Amino acid sequence: MTHSRNPEEEGRSTGTSLKIAYAVARQRVQDLHFHAVMELIERARGEVAAPQALAIYARLHHLSEAEAQALKNRVMVHMGQASNADIHHLPNTFVAIDGAVEWDVSASLVDRIRKRVGGRRRHALREWVELHTGHVESQLLRLHVDCLRNVREAAGAATRLIDVTRDFAREMGVPDSLREALYHGLTEQLFTELPGTAPADAGEAPVTERQASASVGGGGDTKVRPLKFRQA
Repeated sequence: MTHSRNPEEEGRSTGTSLKIAYAVARQRVQDLHFHAVMELIERARGEVAAPQALAIYARLHHLSEAEAQALKNRVMVHMGQASNADIHHLPNTFVAIDGAVEWDVSASLVDRIRKRVGGRRRHALREWVELHTGHVESQLLRLHVDCLRNVREAAGAATRLIDVTRDFAREMGVPDSLREALYHGLTEQLFTELPGTAPADAGEAPVTERQASASVGGGGDTKVRPLKFRQA
């Protein structure tokens, strides 16, 4: 004879599962940041000191003070640096390579990179940092979607997708501007797992505008418009 758990036990079990899912998510994000900042430190070797490369990384990826501190500690342990190294405190404002204090929170990603890795002699490094930053942010988005999927499973299928996405973004410190992208990533994963729904074949040729127009009877406006996300 089986005994069903009462609502209180179910609630405790769900709460425990959620805590584990979030703990795993945070660890995975921390691991990604660590490996990414070590890539930056290695690439900038001889041009930008490790403490400054770490500060640059923290600012470009909008790490909180606690996140930056945890990352700094991990880097220090990895590099065997003393606890009183000059990255003991990350600055509230950014000190550029030439010594000028400059930090504009409203600046675009490209502007922030230019300020942080300035100078003609560092053009190649600045370009690498720009590409690396986009690469890491894309990895983070995919990772967040994967972790969101795990959190949703822990929360239970009855939980509304939009609600679990909102809670995840708040808990993980994901910017509001990415909430819709997270939601779309989650729904895309779940959709491909529906019965009779197979993921698109990566080797399949894309449908052209002309083919798409013909498939719906032709005529009309066939201009492809970029997808836009609304700000949360």
